[in-house]
Amino acid sequence: MEKGKFKMYYVARKLLEHARKHERHVTPEELDELWRCVEERVYSEKRKRTRRHVLYFATASAAAIIFLCMFGLGKQFISSYMDDDLIIEFAKYTQIKETLSKEILLLRPGKEDLKVKDTNANIVYSNNGAIVVNSDTINRGGTEEKKQDFNQLITPKGKRIQLTLSDGTHLWVNSGTRVIYPSCFEKKYREIYVEGEIYLDVFRNEDSPFIVRTKDFLIQVLGTSFNVSAYPSEHISSVVLVDGSVNIRNQQKEQVKLVPGQLVNIQTGQLHSPQNVDVKPYVCWVENMLMYIDEPLDKVFRKLNLYYGKEFVLESGVAELQVSGKLDLKEKLEDVLHTISFSVPIYFEEINDSIYVRKE
Repeated sequence: MEKGKFKMYYVARKLLEHARKHERHVTPEELDELWRCVEERVYSEKRKRTRRHVLYFATASAAAIIFLCMFGLGKQFISSYMDDDLIIEFAKYTQIKETLSKEILLLRPGKEDLKVKDTNANIVYSNNGAIVVNSDTINRGGTEEKKQDFNQLITPKGKRIQLTLSDGTHLWVNSGTRVIYPSCFEKKYREIYVEGEIYLDVFRNEDSPFIVRTKDFLIQVLGTSFNVSAYPSEHISSVVLVDGSVNIRNQQKEQVKLVPGQLVNIQTGQLHSPQNVDVKPYVCWVENMLMYIDEPLDKVFRKLNLYYGKEFVLESGVAELQVSGKLDLKEKLEDVLHTISFSVPIYFEEINDSIYVRKE
């Protein structure tokens, strides 16, 4: 028996028992009327349940259709850029072990390599293919220039530069970094490749997601500000989010989503859990500052090697020393080293082109 019907019969039986208990005579007419009310209530409940079932089924069907459409579109979009490894293949075949140039290099297909001497120069790409370096126009643009040919920007140790892409996205490119990007974005998504470290302020375009690819992972955003550190020489890469929202996905298609103020480390292609951090120490290099809190000295000197292009040799017992502080990278290296020696008992000696760091 159906649950609702059983309930109504149960109520009717209780009413009859109540009448018997109080020795009240129930006439046949009253009994017929009682059963009629009971059946009417039962059929009413049944119609309500039927309508609810129809509503549930319609809602579930609509949700399933929406989910399948979203999944289908999402899968189609994801596969469109996950399967398009053109920029990854280009990065592999144009791999440079280590640039011997002391100057920033801008490489363009079919064009002479451009050397940028200024330490903090600014390169701007326009949507028509025009390129301006500081105030010098090196390409006036036009139909011929408006191609998706990959350009490469390579910064050696000791140099940094700013780059504005054709969509208006702004990049700060740190020392020892290679960035690959098209002169113009013409696909349904915008994509660049990075080895090294960049800070991005991505121009928001909901119709064209922005994707940063590295050797081991990719980052997808719409419009946001974040830092990517992916040096091949370092065993841990990281993404730090300042503003907006980003998704990070590894080659196993595992992914994490960051909110502002979070960092995720990527080690041998594996994503760690996001952690809340003070983002300032991770992004202050954009302002030519270096902040470190309880960092081992070997990590601090690896940073200084990048920023100043000078080799450091740490003698026994120095690498493990921890230090906290802030350095102005616009100062001369001698002044920066002098500041560090105030915090920890070390001294420096320059021999040939290397600086030896010894414990006092």
